[in-house]
Amino acid sequence: MLIDWLTARVEYQHLDRETVKKLNTIGDRVVRYCPLSGDVRYETSAWDSVRSDSHQIACRAGSDAFWIQGSPARVIGDGDAVFSAGASSALDLVGCLHRMVQFVADQTATLLPIDPACWIVTRVDVTENMMLDSLPEVLAALEVLRSCNGGRYRVSQTAGDTVYWSNRSRLRSGKAYAKGPHLQYLMKKNRHYSGREYTPSELLAAEKILRLELSLKSQYFRERLDKQWHQLTASDLKSEWNDYFLRMIGEAEIMNDDDLKTRIFQVASTEGRARAAYGCWLHIQHEGWERARECYPRSSWYKMLKILRSAGLSDSDLSAGRVVELRRKVLEARTVNDWQTLLAA
Repeated sequence: MLIDWLTARVEYQHLDRETVKKLNTIGDRVVRYCPLSGDVRYETSAWDSVRSDSHQIACRAGSDAFWIQGSPARVIGDGDAVFSAGASSALDLVGCLHRMVQFVADQTATLLPIDPACWIVTRVDVTENMMLDSLPEVLAALEVLRSCNGGRYRVSQTAGDTVYWSNRSRLRSGKAYAKGPHLQYLMKKNRHYSGREYTPSELLAAEKILRLELSLKSQYFRERLDKQWHQLTASDLKSEWNDYFLRMIGEAEIMNDDDLKTRIFQVASTEGRARAAYGCWLHIQHEGWERARECYPRSSWYKMLKILRSAGLSDSDLSAGRVVELRRKVLEARTVNDWQTLLAA
């Protein structure tokens, strides 16, 4: 698991005047004006890449703050954005910010504060690499994930080998994609790519990776977090990822209909609630998630879903109306955190 993206800003009140003046000379400016009168409607700065020979972070001088964003993995070690190293792979959020700030300060010859209390974080991506047997299995898993739509998950876009959930949400969003084809695209088709050069054997091995990314966004840090962002621990970030994706995939073993019915009657508080929950599951199987939901009062619907989840059904199962094969594949798969393990497999 690694921190794959970080967006943060520091307000100008924490910087000296000369630093602010210099930062405002970095990068291009975007101006909107009226062509008839010549009046300027507004002026803002564009995101620009700060590059060295092999590393890259983007920055922007706004009207009241200086912004940085990008993958901390790109400025740690050799720039490996698949597994990374150091603070990124340790889920050390403060360490990631420090490295990004140091990189931008060095490349722009400016003095930026490293005190985390001076910075406001607005996005963090937590990523896990799951190793399956082959690229076809990765693509098959993505096909199942495309159908996970309902409840807290809203498939907002599918593009090629990528599935997005709630992409426009300011709270949190999810993303799943095949890492192998993504690396091939970056290195062969993206003429602006300046990152680590992956070997042919690494590119081939990466075809086994199903990548699952959780984005924690501005609303999460502004409204849902009960502590300061720099107090988030690796355990906190892992818990957020698990809460989002394990509920989608499910943790219980594959069940047949009889096993599921038995479990429902075991976890329900009364026989009547068990019968209602099992009837709801049959309804979902025959009519689909959306049509079944329309037939129940809101409170009853969520009570029955709670029983079904307690019995071992995942959100993928509920969306598909069946116990999906994805669970077996992902549970039998293992997380992979370094090239040595992936290449050995």
